[in-house]
Amino acid sequence: CITSYGQTIRAHAFKDAQAKGVDINMGVVNYPILMAADILILDADLVPVGKDQKQHLEIARDLAIRFNTKFGETFRVPEPLISESLGVIPGTDGEKMSKSKNNVIPLFGTDKEWKKAVMSIRTDSLGLEDKKDPSNCNVFNLYKLFATSEEQEVMRQKYQAGGYGYGHAKLELLEKIKEKFSSMRDKYFDYLKREDDVVDILKEGAKKVRVVAGQKIYQVKQKMGFLL
Repeated sequence: CITSYGQTIRAHAFKDAQAKGVDINMGVVNYPILMAADILILDADLVPVGKDQKQHLEIARDLAIRFNTKFGETFRVPEPLISESLGVIPGTDGEKMSKSKNNVIPLFGTDKEWKKAVMSIRTDSLGLEDKKDPSNCNVFNLYKLFATSEEQEVMRQKYQAGGYGYGHAKLELLEKIKEKFSSMRDKYFDYLKREDDVVDILKEGAKKVRVVAGQKIYQVKQKMGFLL
């Protein structure tokens, strides 16, 4: 109720839906408010976000300050924790990686799914012998997320020298993905076989969060005069 209508329609999710001409429901309008509630109810100090999500945290900060000004000091005003070196992660089509665009490399995919996704990464039409610009290549930009600076430089030189095709770069990227995520992927598939254990872990986490959230809701109700 302390969120203005103007603030909700300036949110990226609303503008994206509006630009695409889709039927905008209240889920789209309320999305940044619900995200703010998730953050503020736990008194978060730092929130790790990508640059594209920074606006949502700014909305959470605005709402915290607005509530504190109106009802008294209640919420911590969180700060964003953004890795400047990452920015927006490109998808297989070069645009921002997003499930809704179906341009992702699934972190918990099978080897076959990983290979299919990596080999589908969009590149230009330069041939094997042509010299290439790595800075304009989706494959190289993804490779940089996993490789050391030395490994990046080696691949950069291969691009610029020629005689190195995008297929070669994709295979190197695939190996990096396997190195990074194979153990986590295997653990994920193991948990899929142990549904009861997963439920127990979720219940334990919910129990811890419920205590903190309950205290904050009680404090909010007190400040707003709902509790005598």
